[in-house]
Amino acid sequence: MKKIAALIIILMMAGQSAYAMPGYEAGIAGEKTTQKNEFYYKEVVFLTGEPILMEGTIKVTEDAKGIKSTLEYELANTAKSASLERKVVFNHTSSTNQLGNQTTYSSAVAPNFDETVEIGSDTFVLKDYQFSRSGITDDRTIIKYLVSNWNGRKVYTRNSAGGEVVVDVTSDLYRYDNFWSTTETAIIRNTLTYKYKVNASDTSYKEAVGTVEYAVSNSSVKDLAYIANDPRDISFKGGYVLKEGAENIVSYRFETPVLSSWKPTGKRNTGRNSYKLTTVPTQQRTFVPNIKDIAPSYWAAEDIKRMISMDIIGVADNNYFRPLGFMNRGEFAKAIAKASNLIPANGTAAKSKSYDLAFNDVDKNHPHYDYIMTAARTGIMQGTGANRFSPEEYLTKIQAAAIIVRALGLEEASEESSIRTSFKDDAAIPAWAKKSANVARRMGIVGGNPDNELEPNKVLTRAECSAMLNRYIRYLQYDMRKEYREKIINFGR
Repeated sequence: MKKIAALIIILMMAGQSAYAMPGYEAGIAGEKTTQKNEFYYKEVVFLTGEPILMEGTIKVTEDAKGIKSTLEYELANTAKSASLERKVVFNHTSSTNQLGNQTTYSSAVAPNFDETVEIGSDTFVLKDYQFSRSGITDDRTIIKYLVSNWNGRKVYTRNSAGGEVVVDVTSDLYRYDNFWSTTETAIIRNTLTYKYKVNASDTSYKEAVGTVEYAVSNSSVKDLAYIANDPRDISFKGGYVLKEGAENIVSYRFETPVLSSWKPTGKRNTGRNSYKLTTVPTQQRTFVPNIKDIAPSYWAAEDIKRMISMDIIGVADNNYFRPLGFMNRGEFAKAIAKASNLIPANGTAAKSKSYDLAFNDVDKNHPHYDYIMTAARTGIMQGTGANRFSPEEYLTKIQAAAIIVRALGLEEASEESSIRTSFKDDAAIPAWAKKSANVARRMGIVGGNPDNELEPNKVLTRAECSAMLNRYIRYLQYDMRKEYREKIINFGR
């Protein structure tokens, strides 16, 4: 997929820069242009008190060490006779904890900034820029969480000595990254102070104040879609395509003074609007499931076909899936790792903790050795005691749910009760798993039967595992995005 950015904050994580947001303005970027490091870009400005949508390009470059990023903007709005040229440099520092899973970072603006905005007969020149940002990332291997905050002040002169505009900025940003989706949303609050003189001979400015609140979001999703084949005479009826695309949205609401000859009229500009940029999706075919014992009407047929197409759960033998067969711990280690993209294409284990593990009952020739070691080293799955993993031991429903919750790092952070659940068979749920059961139910990973029973200690079948992992993937694709994007860009509505 073409790398695109929607807000491009340069994140300093583990010595590498990750593009997320182009700068700290309330703008969005789309597809790359033909020029190196350059993207199409949109941004709304309120320097005259009315919203003016500027469109053009942004170029983002950084030094070899990733401690300095340079952003160059060239934007225009022909209908408003408006143009914007901006160049700004940010310096970054970072620090990683001893375990290597958390990184704090900070950014500051370099003094050599340059920005000029022309709107009709008015020219605004940036004369002062103060800016400070800090943030933290928490890497849970399967998913990475990020929180960032910044504040700043920009002071523009208007027509040399014809007034000023002061823009005070505060912002909060939330982001997550996993294999299936990435979403980043920032709330950017601007307080604009328009300074004017009633008479040309006045020695001091009067002020009119306005506010603008932006919700700026970038989201990319991988979606597995089934496409049926048109020809009747073909060896397979259809197959799955993994598509990936991005959508970047700005939603904003404002209340600013109506200005005439750079003096407030007593009226107010109020409203809300939004705009977006999207990318052309990329796509990749997966293998075609060829299974003989799953009818199209089987309750988990779709879940099973999706898992097989991505080799998350394989066929049992001779193209038979054996949906009522039980999942063992070794098979589940492979399934959760592949569903989470923990194993790179070359088959080597994903990034792990610094210590080595050894299980007496897992030989290096075990078919799921790499997956078992990855799941254990990353803390997603644990041994069963005395240097044993018990790869052939069957897994229960609550054990599988707890592994998924642990993989997302939500076993401690969530607010759900660790004392009781709402399931009718709550007494059968082990005390250690009650919080995981509540979190998994909220996530949609598990649910009750018609009698509202979880049946926590029931051994997990291959069909049930397929359904559970398909729901897990959907949570990573779409349900997380609702929390990080839809609720925020609609300003809580």
